[in-house]
Amino acid sequence: LYAGIDSDGEIEAFDTYGMAPRADSISLVIMDKKHEKMSILSLNRDIMTQIHRYDMYGADDGVYESHLGYAYSYGDGLEFSCENLREAVETLLQIPVDEYFVSNRGSMAFINDLVGGVTVTVPDDDLSADYPEMTKGSRVAITEKNINAFLRSRDTDVDFSNEGRIERQRVYINAYVEKLRGMLPDRTQEIWKELEEKSRYLLTSITKNKYLQFAGLLSTVQYGEDDFYKAPGEDRQGEYHDEFVVDQEALRSLVVNLFYEPA
Repeated sequence: LYAGIDSDGEIEAFDTYGMAPRADSISLVIMDKKHEKMSILSLNRDIMTQIHRYDMYGADDGVYESHLGYAYSYGDGLEFSCENLREAVETLLQIPVDEYFVSNRGSMAFINDLVGGVTVTVPDDDLSADYPEMTKGSRVAITEKNINAFLRSRDTDVDFSNEGRIERQRVYINAYVEKLRGMLPDRTQEIWKELEEKSRYLLTSITKNKYLQFAGLLSTVQYGEDDFYKAPGEDRQGEYHDEFVVDQEALRSLVVNLFYEPA
């Protein structure tokens, strides 16, 4: 489970529960060891689903329907938030999630620099008014100067503008994976060392041994643009915020396709 959270600086604990930032970007990296294939499933942060809420002292207030991204907010900002988000994703998909990796705005440039930056084809015109170089179809090198705009910016006055942002994240992720795969296994140890040096800006349950296993798989598994999926459903206007209503039947079919095979 990967989540990008809406905060800057070091990732820190909050004195009271419920004050942590929201998870803005949520996705699963699925490694099929048997068939040597990787898939990525993007989960809209606005998915309406069952999440646990906790009061300011950490007492469980029960399960409520809310935006998936708020599952992180109802924790302590650290491991408890990660576990609450993981539980919400497991409940939504009805599958176990093995590990998690969380980063924030403060680590975006660092993560980009890990692979020396990437070049993407802009998928839409959502940013073209403020960033003329980011018109649909343009090739843009993502650097420390423009990564925040490309991956995070959206017009909050436009309904469902998170959809366009997910599309930009999709093309970035695909370009990033391709670049990273080309660097492994030559820089496997070096990348781990750099991640350790930035550990105050990251949260993960992944140990070094598991990272080494993942890196070995990543360099050999098949992965292409068609292996990036989005949870099916439709946007609707909520009372206060955009909401995403999952097509449960279509989601179940997708989960079966990604995680199971015929007996």
